[in-house]
Amino acid sequence: MIRWVPNILSFFRILLSFIFVIMFFCKNFTLSLFIFVVAALSDFFDGYIARKLNICSKFGAMLDPVADKILISMTYASFYYAEFTSLYLTTLVIGRDLLILFIVLICLISNVQMKFSPLLSSKINTTIQLIFAIALLTCKSVSINISLDMLEWVVSLSTVYSGIEYVIRYRWIKDELFK
Repeated sequence: MIRWVPNILSFFRILLSFIFVIMFFCKNFTLSLFIFVVAALSDFFDGYIARKLNICSKFGAMLDPVADKILISMTYASFYYAEFTSLYLTTLVIGRDLLILFIVLICLISNVQMKFSPLLSSKINTTIQLIFAIALLTCKSVSINISLDMLEWVVSLSTVYSGIEYVIRYRWIKDELFK
């Protein structure tokens, strides 16, 4: 049973993503913040448990990043819809995630063998994106009106850097596909 805990946490994160959106659009920012923090922590704990107990699986290796992308994309799309963030930032965040999913999908469809592991820049970028979301939700939940422009720029730069690093790291896939 314990070997399923990381995957259960990833599924839980997907479920929490939908609950987050509902609470967010009900303007319950305090509950939205709590749900988002729990979802973000589930991301940390599913990876930690999988590594600590050496129970990594192919399915889990695919489910975890998909759950992350769902959480981040739904969060940033919600922020944009509520006019809390710019179209620019939302497009960068969701576009980078779609780029990564596209690379993985192309490899799966084409039977290109690859070990697709997250880059350090990607882990840092995800952390920065989560911090921004928590900061924004905290401001909304306690009705503080401060500018998060500087943090938004940090999110933008880390997102662009991480996306470029993925393109550079996995450019060999293009050669593999067109042999």
